[in-house]
Amino acid sequence: MTVMETVRTGVIGPGRGRAGFTLVELVMVIAIVGVVAAVAGRFVTQPVAGFLDVTRRARLVDAADVALTRLGREARIAAPNSLRIGAGGRAVEFLRLRTGGRYRAEPPGSVLSFTSASGSFEFLGELPDLASIRATPGAGVAQCAANTVDCVLLYNTGQAGADAWALDNLAAVQAASAAGITFARSTPFPLASPGQRFFVVEGPVAYLCDLGAGTLRRYSGHTINASQGAVDTHAELLAAGAASALVADGVSACRFDYRAGTATRGGLLTIALTIAEAGEQVSLLHQVHVRNVP
Repeated sequence: MTVMETVRTGVIGPGRGRAGFTLVELVMVIAIVGVVAAVAGRFVTQPVAGFLDVTRRARLVDAADVALTRLGREARIAAPNSLRIGAGGRAVEFLRLRTGGRYRAEPPGSVLSFTSASGSFEFLGELPDLASIRATPGAGVAQCAANTVDCVLLYNTGQAGADAWALDNLAAVQAASAAGITFARSTPFPLASPGQRFFVVEGPVAYLCDLGAGTLRRYSGHTINASQGAVDTHAELLAAGAASALVADGVSACRFDYRAGTATRGGLLTIALTIAEAGEQVSLLHQVHVRNVP
């Protein structure tokens, strides 16, 4: 086969000897693809990073809001004038109410006695959570302090002589039924309730911010202590018999502030909480009106 015949048959046709890319063309294509990818990456990366930031921020806000809502809800059912702040504003503690009502002060029901150390009384209407009251026959105020029995609280002003933390006006519940409540304490109640109100306390609850561990924890089931300074750290609360539950982590700042108000005007609990993660942080402020009328 001659050269002309080869060309005619297409073995070495026009342009076939130049098929493929040269090195220069390949480098140019790679460079163009790189530029296009870089430009496209900027348009894609920023929205994705923004979406991740918004998602993380929303998660932090939700975690902080849940913690504040839970604490605020419990603070609203604290025993009157029992809320106190410790650990330089990083701990809040209060006596949690199980139930409460008004006692009968006229016949045919028996009258809650303030001049005797023990007795019984009837209450008006139905008492919520009556079946859940921890009642122990023979129990006294020592069992109130140990938090092994629910206790009747009467006219707590938080002042000396009428302070539940000092056991001044707590009486152990020995029996509780629809027929009435039987109580006992070592001495008579110091004060009567002008509004004939009584409360049943189930024990103390504390919330503590540990900035070293970055946590906000809830504690319950511990003993009643006259001084909050004895139970305002994680170790002290556990030693007092408290059960601990994690409420929020990633806590970088926390502050509790309480304005007690008066015996006839509610107090104000202010909670400031900051939660951080991966360089992002959110700060929420929550205020709770706390009932103080004894």
